[in-house]
Amino acid sequence: MAAEAILSSVLSVVFDRMSSPEVVNWIKGKKLTQNLIERLKTNLYAVQAFLVDAEQKQTKERPVKDWLHSLKHAMYVADDLLDEVFTKAATQKDPDIPFNMENAPCILLSKLKYLRALSFNCFPLESLPDSIGELIHLRYLDLSDTRIMTLPDTLCNLYNLQTLKLAGCEKLKALPVGMKDLTNLRYLDIRGTDLREMPEGMSKLTSLQFLSKYDVGKREGNKINELGALGNLHQTILIDKLENVVNSSEALEARMFDKDGIESLFLKWSPDEYENTVDSQIERDILEKLQPHRNLKQLKIWGYRGTTFPDWLGHCSYHNITQITLGGIFPCYVKNCCMLPSLGQLPFLKHLDISMFERLAIVGAEFYRNDESCLETPFPMLETLRFYSMPCWEEWRSLEFNAFPRLRELIIWNCPMLRGDLPNQLPSLEDLFIQNCEQLSCCVPRAPAITSLGIEGSNEVRIGELPPLLDKLSIDGKHQAESVMEAIAHTQLTCLTYLCISGCSSHVLFPVSSIPASLQELTISNCNKLEFRMEGQHHSLHDLTIHNSCDSVTSLSLDSFPNLLRVKISKCEKMESLVVSRSLSCLRSLNINNCGSLKSLKTLWMASPQLEDLRLLGCPEIDLCATGDPQRSLRNLTISYCEKQLSCVASQFHGLTHLRIEGEYESVKCLPKEGWLPATLESLTLGRIESVEMLECKGLAHLTSLQQLRIEYCYNLENIDGEKLPASLLRLIILGSPLGKRCEMKDPQKATEQPGTIMDTIQEIQERHDTLIYIERSPSELHQLFFDMAVLVQS
Repeated sequence: MAAEAILSSVLSVVFDRMSSPEVVNWIKGKKLTQNLIERLKTNLYAVQAFLVDAEQKQTKERPVKDWLHSLKHAMYVADDLLDEVFTKAATQKDPDIPFNMENAPCILLSKLKYLRALSFNCFPLESLPDSIGELIHLRYLDLSDTRIMTLPDTLCNLYNLQTLKLAGCEKLKALPVGMKDLTNLRYLDIRGTDLREMPEGMSKLTSLQFLSKYDVGKREGNKINELGALGNLHQTILIDKLENVVNSSEALEARMFDKDGIESLFLKWSPDEYENTVDSQIERDILEKLQPHRNLKQLKIWGYRGTTFPDWLGHCSYHNITQITLGGIFPCYVKNCCMLPSLGQLPFLKHLDISMFERLAIVGAEFYRNDESCLETPFPMLETLRFYSMPCWEEWRSLEFNAFPRLRELIIWNCPMLRGDLPNQLPSLEDLFIQNCEQLSCCVPRAPAITSLGIEGSNEVRIGELPPLLDKLSIDGKHQAESVMEAIAHTQLTCLTYLCISGCSSHVLFPVSSIPASLQELTISNCNKLEFRMEGQHHSLHDLTIHNSCDSVTSLSLDSFPNLLRVKISKCEKMESLVVSRSLSCLRSLNINNCGSLKSLKTLWMASPQLEDLRLLGCPEIDLCATGDPQRSLRNLTISYCEKQLSCVASQFHGLTHLRIEGEYESVKCLPKEGWLPATLESLTLGRIESVEMLECKGLAHLTSLQQLRIEYCYNLENIDGEKLPASLLRLIILGSPLGKRCEMKDPQKATEQPGTIMDTIQEIQERHDTLIYIERSPSELHQLFFDMAVLVQS
């Protein structure tokens, strides 16, 4: 094609110019190790090979043509850049400092005195030089997600700095003491840092518009009252370590009620040894004085230490609040509070999470309204309500029959003492999930709109009539399965697509004829006495999972589910065979784990011509050689090491591309044996085979398509027998094995002292891998390379 020919011509010009004396001398003058230019050359050679192939094959695919178009632009950028190199080579003196990862900050700080913006985002930076303070024109500094541990005091000389980003600096423990001098600072992000307290004098930063977090200190100059002067704060703020606030007067001086730009307020008390001895009235007064402006949209309070909440929390004048979270800080509970605020009067509250209240026993009328209530319908806009880990909650007094008219999701999790009834009239409820509420004995609320119902570990919850629009149903408990099967038999469930039944110890007969015709996914788990009655056929079922169930079933027939796509059977110790007398032409994935008695898959094999993914772990009795004709559709195979099975892989799986050998049922010293693996393999993984000591190169030599070899946690594998790995190998990954340490090339020159050794092969693999990865990426990577060079040219 003409486009490819033009690109090849441009590439030739670029190569010629890169080899010219001007460019070579310029690189030497820069005192570079030529890594950058060699990296560029290597990738351009790979691109050129791709172009030649495209020319020969007359490639017409749209994605390839788009890639070539972008590449053409990159090549013209390269040509323009080299023009600039020619110019710079003639006019610029040699710099004193070479460019690399360690001294990049020094280069930038010494050469770019008038810099306005500087970002080391995600750079492996551990410290900043003191010379950072010389960049007095700097307005924007981003050190997010770096390894920086301290900031130099000279940073505080940057009196023009407006934005300082330190988010994700997990090792940063303190800010410079002179932070108060950055009087033009408008944006300070310290989320995800390890700060213990704030520096003194933050009240001087009156230009601050965004402060992600304020850690309250105990000393004059870093207490909570420092926030009082910061009247321009916007968006979000977390005020942490509120246990250091001594009294309500200090809290009042923070003037939170004046900060009309704050939309999200997070208040956090950290657990401490004195938590049980605090004065609950003082704690309530402190929270009273932290009352925010009525523009607030989101409020989260963690670790509150009072017994009751102040009246402002839940007042109907907060028209903008849509989300509230009240709770503890795992693993510590809210230990003192015994009453929830009147949140039902917030007119536009949509999402409410309540968790880890240790002493709360009753949710009653106060939750819905108070003496100043102004709404007739409590919680008029609430959509999601979640209760988590409430160990002493015993009763939910739902006296308001018109409450929650728009509630879509209700979750009650780990409330073991909860008894009695739940709110019964929930006309908009779609998702109901109850888990680990052992004493709850209510009926499922009347909610005709429910589409997802989950009841797990709550044995007394009664399921009467199932909602007609139910799409997902998950039941766990000793007696739940029987009632569910009965409810399914008496309800026309035309929308049910997912059914999970688990934890049933009683005998249950499960007739296939009772399964709703719409069901697509069925999971049976820990139901030892459940028994299938295979009668008729179910054409919609795509996924079948059976785990530790059906003890009485020794032979499982899949004839009733002709359109299965995925089957997973695990820990069914008494099951001996899977029987199929009809075609399973849709089956793509078969996963069998720890079925020690399972012996035969022959009929399943013959009935599944499209099977692509097979996992056999902990099934040593299965004879793969007895499956008949070779299987040609399988692409992925995972098996435990068992010589009887592994020795059949090459003869039985002619199209296999990915093989994982995970764990072992018998010990082995050397892997893989010669002739065991199919030549079609592209990826091989050896995982957790603890007895293997030697990697056999002879067993890999015929794998001319192998691109990746991965060795994981083979703790005794430390030797390689043979000198050459397959020439096609692009990726060699070794984790948790002594062999990995032996292959580390601390001195790259040693890898080439003995040509033809395994170390030389590893170096070749790395080079091929690097080239391939680059080709797979978009041409924007070439643009980045040219940009890197441009930085040097312009410096």
